[in-house]
Amino acid sequence: MKELYLYAIKLMGIDIISVDLYMNYFKGQCKEIVDGLHSTFRRIPTLQIVGEDQQQDELQYILDSMKYTSRLEIYANTREGLPLNIPETIDDLHIDNGSWITLDYVMNSKMSTLSLWNTTLTNEDINVILKSWMEMKSHQNLKNLEIKLKNPENFVDIGLKDITYNMRPSPTGPYSSYIREGPFEVARNGRMATIEVSEYPIGFFVTMCPQPRV
Repeated sequence: MKELYLYAIKLMGIDIISVDLYMNYFKGQCKEIVDGLHSTFRRIPTLQIVGEDQQQDELQYILDSMKYTSRLEIYANTREGLPLNIPETIDDLHIDNGSWITLDYVMNSKMSTLSLWNTTLTNEDINVILKSWMEMKSHQNLKNLEIKLKNPENFVDIGLKDITYNMRPSPTGPYSSYIREGPFEVARNGRMATIEVSEYPIGFFVTMCPQPRV
């Protein structure tokens, strides 16, 4: 596979833009496989990791060794369930099994896009995050924030408590039927953002999308 990849690079002058690793197929060869990939790829814009009931050190070895530069998607859970060390140099992070993610982790993140599923974050925590963005205390470069809700029933009462917002007209389009609350419009020093609560077959999500800078 390495020879085939290097031949393709030489022949067509293209790079791999995404690598997906299915850890359940590694069968104890994680280090060998990752070392081989590390020595082959100059860089990988997007890295996706999938796995069930994995060892913490093996998942962390992948994160430490692979040269991903832009987007990281982790659909893997570990037996230990400990926090993962993820570089702040990437722009886009998706975590499917985020039981280790804390409010402090989110507040200190410098990534522009965060999609966090199955965390222990409460509506009170989300309220803190939203207020912090509005007060310009965190997330200076935020483009999109998505969090799967544990308690969608009282999100508006708690998640938006003491937050000034305006109701925007309901959007149209293929995804508008999923919206359950909002859109709510909030402001940060003149820069607007919309907050929505949507329901999908896999659960309820709150998203905040700041308008692009001009």
